[in-house]
Amino acid sequence: MVDFIECSTYREVDLNANPIIVPACGHHLTFTSMDGHMGMSAFYQMHDDGAVESLIGASSPFSAEDLKGCPMCRLPLRDIHRYSWIVKRGLIDEATKRFIVWANGSFVPLESRLSDQELYLMDVAFTLLPKPRETDARQSAIYDPQELDFRGSPDAQVRQIRHLAGVAPRFDSILGLRSEIRTFLRQVSEAEQPFCKVYQMVKDIRRSTGETVDFLADDSILRVRERLLASSLAIRCDLTILSDFIKIHQSLKGSRGSSYKWTRATVTLDLAQNRQKCLGLAKDAMGQDQPMQEIEARIYFARYVALERVSVLNNLDSMRDLAKEAEDQLSLAKAACTRSRNTKAMLVEVENVEKLMRDSVFYTVTSNEEKRAVYAAMAMEFRGTGHWYSCVHGHPFTVGECGMPMETSVCPQCGAQVGGQSHRPAEGVMRATEFEAQFGAMAI
Repeated sequence: MVDFIECSTYREVDLNANPIIVPACGHHLTFTSMDGHMGMSAFYQMHDDGAVESLIGASSPFSAEDLKGCPMCRLPLRDIHRYSWIVKRGLIDEATKRFIVWANGSFVPLESRLSDQELYLMDVAFTLLPKPRETDARQSAIYDPQELDFRGSPDAQVRQIRHLAGVAPRFDSILGLRSEIRTFLRQVSEAEQPFCKVYQMVKDIRRSTGETVDFLADDSILRVRERLLASSLAIRCDLTILSDFIKIHQSLKGSRGSSYKWTRATVTLDLAQNRQKCLGLAKDAMGQDQPMQEIEARIYFARYVALERVSVLNNLDSMRDLAKEAEDQLSLAKAACTRSRNTKAMLVEVENVEKLMRDSVFYTVTSNEEKRAVYAAMAMEFRGTGHWYSCVHGHPFTVGECGMPMETSVCPQCGAQVGGQSHRPAEGVMRATEFEAQFGAMAI
């Protein structure tokens, strides 16, 4: 049988009216059967004779149940030009799903390990390593400055702590984790998304042929929450390291029992670049309807301001201005806490940082258990093997089993209602349709 529509054999088919297509696998199917199998009418305006007239606008992302291949053996049909657009769209769908699932699964263990490191640094007392003797060959290699200058980039600040004499191995584990977080941040950047890689390739090809390349105003088609999560995690890791070191230095300052000069050094702190990263994250999170990351960014901003109070560089007027800005950020964070069910737990953390700003004693603020529970829920978010949907704010999730919603829940990202009842999606929930809306403009 070569025609699944009319159940005709090869002998019965009029090849002039309904030609045969032979893919690489060697199976024979009629033109109309293969078009029906590939769903050509869902993507193209077709003439009565089967010729393609034009695209029907944008296709829906994540709409294919799987990558369609030969209906006889399931082998891919990449070598048939007629179906190349559909096949490539499906490939990008699958690559994007894998990207989201991988990124989500990679973030949760990193966040858990950072939480463990925060507790470790808070609970374990600091032990200063003894200074090498004057005759020791290591004496000339140690880094023991008379002043501690924490200005510039977060990388420069952490690098100075890493090389300070007598500090290791307290920070060895968290510094290793920091490297992993930075690597993860690069891996989930917009430039690494499957769609954006294709977009850049199309731009390069169009540029080489002299065509217009600005066919898409925004390179970031998907709302990649993992990039925001990774950015927040990186800021939090740097803040944890710097906070712990400042706490250690405060406890050792003026100690006559230490032979290291840095324990008696003055500290200069200018965390403007750190605070700017927090504001950038808050802005991006607001633009992508991610209240959790917005709240975190504003909390980190205030905590950096609290750190800067120990610096001799900042006068009273400058600190008063910074403190006012920190209060404004915490007020915005409080307002964001009321937007969804999942962010209400962050109110405790905001109030803890407000207390930190009021008190003159420096101490470390750690994440609460409620927030950790929200992050743990993210590990379950993409375990479904059925259809992909998005909440009212465009955050993707999966529905397992048959792929149709049978119960309601809340979006772990923004708290909006997700799922549905009796195979009907809840209000505002729809099949994920955001990033593919621009595919119709991309042609190679």
